[in-house]
Amino acid sequence: MPLPAMQFENVLVDLDGPVATITLNRPEKLNAISAGLRDDLYEALRQLNPGDEVRVIRLRAAGRAFCPGYDLTPGTQPYNAPGRTSEPRGDALADQGESRIGRDREGLRELVDGWLKMWGYRKPIIAQVHGVCLSGGLDMIGACDLVFAARGTRFGHPAARGMGIPVTLGMLPVKIGASATKELLFTGDLFDADEGHRLGLVDHVVEPDELDAHTLAFCHRVALNPLDALTVHKHVTNRWLEISGLRLAASEGADFDAIFHETPSLGRFEQLARERGLRGALDWRDGPYRGA
Repeated sequence: MPLPAMQFENVLVDLDGPVATITLNRPEKLNAISAGLRDDLYEALRQLNPGDEVRVIRLRAAGRAFCPGYDLTPGTQPYNAPGRTSEPRGDALADQGESRIGRDREGLRELVDGWLKMWGYRKPIIAQVHGVCLSGGLDMIGACDLVFAARGTRFGHPAARGMGIPVTLGMLPVKIGASATKELLFTGDLFDADEGHRLGLVDHVVEPDELDAHTLAFCHRVALNPLDALTVHKHVTNRWLEISGLRLAASEGADFDAIFHETPSLGRFEQLARERGLRGALDWRDGPYRGA
């Protein structure tokens, strides 16, 4: 069956025999995850799902970085950010509107469900990471099967400093263990690709000028196997983790992140972002950590 021509605003799709490459294409924003980028990524995967002409997906990014996290620019959030409590429609009990935390939780639940659908995709998804992979970028690679990283790539979740969590925690407790996950979240500190490999987040570390060719060659090696075999191998391995509670634990991330979003620290960050701009708010957040 011929594959459809795919044109998107926020991602590029290229076919090389049985390997399809999806390239995140918001380089001016370092490929921060907006609603548009997320939707285009999911739609590209949906269109690539039928048939076995494509057996492996490679996920990479254009520009200087893979992904710095979720886009914090107003109007571009990856889910329907709640604002404050909705306005009453009347005086009756049921007309008093929704709570902020309830609306927030629902949007976060939809975000988690999207990453879990990508986790359960029937074709292997291999991430090719460079520059930085932070916060929501961890959610993205956490839904992938293998991660190739350029040496020098930095990973972490700086928004752990009073702002929130990656909604699936990037599958970090499964990939790097509980203690390393706690250290990462307690500090918001970053680590490089070699440390990521030692911890188990990164599967292969490659020199930057070799990353593209090396990862593509590996994808073609995987694609030598029939799709039926690849799907069984992927899903039976995932099932071990799901029986241990991975899906339930990931879904809980929406609840915990919605609670986090009600904290005074995040409220102060949002106030400073309005008054000083995002850079000013980030300086306020990260200033005490510099030099530590």
